[in-house]
Amino acid sequence: MLLIDAVDNYYLLSLAFSNARVSDPEQTLKQLRSINNQTEIQLVKTDLIGGPEHLQSAARNALYSFKGERRRSKSLAMEFLLYISCQRQIAKAIRLLGVGPGDSRIALVALSGSKDAIQDLDRRARLVVDGEEDKELIEIGSKQKMTGLRRSYGITSKEMDAARFEGETDSSVLKRLIVERSALLSIED
Repeated sequence: MLLIDAVDNYYLLSLAFSNARVSDPEQTLKQLRSINNQTEIQLVKTDLIGGPEHLQSAARNALYSFKGERRRSKSLAMEFLLYISCQRQIAKAIRLLGVGPGDSRIALVALSGSKDAIQDLDRRARLVVDGEEDKELIEIGSKQKMTGLRRSYGITSKEMDAARFEGETDSSVLKRLIVERSALLSIED
């Protein structure tokens, strides 16, 4: 299922796959990036994505940062990875979210100013990434994923309780706190 969101005059594509077989992630990224030169693409582990809101916020922050003076990398794709991972350093972002040969639950995330380019990538990406498409992998769908997200992004029980609005679910609180961490990158030096 095509998941394209409009983010500040750009289009964000999110495709999640279970049982993916990516033996060489760098080669797979090269293949995906060769589809067209109008898209900025990353492969990331779905276990550390806190819902579509996380990706939308990271995309917005990356676009803002990349166009301004707070740019941390040479490519929008890498800037996007930094904001998804809530990390200031590229090496840490790659360690946290980078796809390795043994990872079977992965997401392809891409940004483009061209809707046609994103739609072209969407049509052709499934030929490159072998796996079963499963958009639910982007959501916080289990206690196990919630625990992994909290550990990876350093979110404590106290912080969850303090940030909770009356009647708010754990996953909603967690999503907000991850989005907050991503946004804080743009004001940190």
